[in-house]
Amino acid sequence: TDTHVVSSADEDDRYVDNNGRLATAVDAINAERPRLDAVLVTGDLTDRSHPEAYDTLAFELARLDPVMLPLPGNHDRRELVRAAFPEAGWVDADHASWVREVSGVRVIGLDSTRPGYAGAEFDHERQLFLESALTAEFDGPTIIAMHHPPFMSGIEWMDRAGFVGLDRFTETLRTYAGSVAKIVCGHVHRPISSTVAGVAAQVGMSTVQHVALDLEVQSQPSLVRDPVGYQIHRFDSDGVVTHARYIATGEQPFVPEWS
Repeated sequence: TDTHVVSSADEDDRYVDNNGRLATAVDAINAERPRLDAVLVTGDLTDRSHPEAYDTLAFELARLDPVMLPLPGNHDRRELVRAAFPEAGWVDADHASWVREVSGVRVIGLDSTRPGYAGAEFDHERQLFLESALTAEFDGPTIIAMHHPPFMSGIEWMDRAGFVGLDRFTETLRTYAGSVAKIVCGHVHRPISSTVAGVAAQVGMSTVQHVALDLEVQSQPSLVRDPVGYQIHRFDSDGVVTHARYIATGEQPFVPEWS
């Protein structure tokens, strides 16, 4: 999540090598064993929505071996995300959402963006889309993927952007909570776990710099170069287990002497 790919015009606005980190993540994903079934990229695909950045993004993500499922974030422009990934199965609506089935798991990609704003929105149109997706007959687990977390993180400067329609989303989820195994999202750039209407919700790690953990009231914007990576969600008959995969640390697994 939150790959923030940049164009040549944006290169002076980096804290880390955004594009290089994405390439490293793609290499690591392709090396996963067993092979992953799908890769969710939950928004802020580019940093400033420059068309050149979407070209770079599409080129890198085309190297992925698993199925790739993209969503827009508040740094993206919906029409450019749709154009970069026309095969995603976008719903015929203003919002850029989709529903896909991968290896027995139904994934609902819910566009949480509010054009022109950093915060999220869940309006009536998206409520109807989500209700339709959740009531469609399906024999297997369902996850909802979105950019913005549907809860307050406690990092106030990030939470200030708000979530228009959060109560609407929570009530919708409560109605169909038994149909959803997990919510996965991004936006906050650091791993965070919560529950929403009784459903587990997980913010993934960004591949670029993280938002610093600051739970003070009236916190100010603060970033940190924590270890980055992605998360792996493993489904079996008992549910879903989430693992963190750190990349670009310079460390490699080793066999201990006592093994």
